[in-house]
Amino acid sequence: MYIKSLILRWYANYQQGDYLINLQTYLQAQKTKLFRKGDVILQQDIEPAYAYVIKEGIIKTYNITSKGEEKPIGFDVKDNLFPLGWVLGKISRSQYYYEAMSDCCVYLVPRAQLLEFLRGNNEAMLQILNQCASETLIHQMHINALEQSKAYEKVIHTIHYFSLCFGKDLRKDMVEIPLPITQQDVANFTGLTRETVGTELKKLATERVVLSRNRNYVVLTDRLDELLDDGYERRLIR
Repeated sequence: MYIKSLILRWYANYQQGDYLINLQTYLQAQKTKLFRKGDVILQQDIEPAYAYVIKEGIIKTYNITSKGEEKPIGFDVKDNLFPLGWVLGKISRSQYYYEAMSDCCVYLVPRAQLLEFLRGNNEAMLQILNQCASETLIHQMHINALEQSKAYEKVIHTIHYFSLCFGKDLRKDMVEIPLPITQQDVANFTGLTRETVGTELKKLATERVVLSRNRNYVVLTDRLDELLDDGYERRLIR
């Protein structure tokens, strides 16, 4: 529990921007590009021209199956660097599609130039390490949601995941998930059908756990906590 507490506190510090100063100063000299909602920023299976850092907006990462089904991998938000595996030389091409989930502005940085900067800047390199740590925690939560045996539990844990990783406080016991996610997005994320997700979200709305507000989901965290086996760690909220 002590190690977990340290990791969560470290992640919370990262989300609050404690490690961004040097990299942000560096990025201000880089060129940017605007993308509209729905634009594909990076195609799958191509070598990227740049390393991308999100200045503003939300980007969805996903795969497309042989049947044409979209399978979400995750979401990137402000200050995230992608595709991280390519930037660090672990892959030669993009593994997934990167699509603007909202209007976005991203920095375009030549990879060799960025790596040279990182090698000489410990604080900026620490930010990248923090991103790796946060992505590990996020993917573990996603796996935990997928491993639930019942549809209701899959949806609850997915809402838990969205709340912890992206939620914005409205009050002490309420957060808003500022992602423009639809029932189909939740279905793709959980491997359930849209109809099943709709049914389970209606149950959560009746129980006053998940509400809808301005096309975003609002979560009553105390009530969500009662449905979970593990506690609601507020320190993970962005």
